[in-house]
Amino acid sequence: MSRPSSEEGAATVLVAALLAVTALLALGLGRLGAAAVDRARADAVADLVALAAVTADEEGARRVAAASAATVVHLEGQPAGRRTVTVRIGRTTAVAAAAPDTDGQLVIPG
Repeated sequence: MSRPSSEEGAATVLVAALLAVTALLALGLGRLGAAAVDRARADAVADLVALAAVTADEEGARRVAAASAATVVHLEGQPAGRRTVTVRIGRTTAVAAAAPDTDGQLVIPG
């Protein structure tokens, strides 16, 4: 019968540590991806709500936001029919503005 070496089991500990680090990285990347999706969705909904505020009214804009699972945090009317809105989806907020163009077309300022 041989005596166990002092290095037996070292590979198991190393593999377990690598698995733990890999799992943490995957979790972090998943959260980062989810935050990017939330941000893009909030931006798109804010644009849509701003256009609704220009073409309809404040109540119509709030209905569009509610249909998109968003909340209008702030809606501001400005000269020449321009509207600026801030919407919240979950913990993410986004701001957008829209205005009728001089020829009656809708535009989303850059």
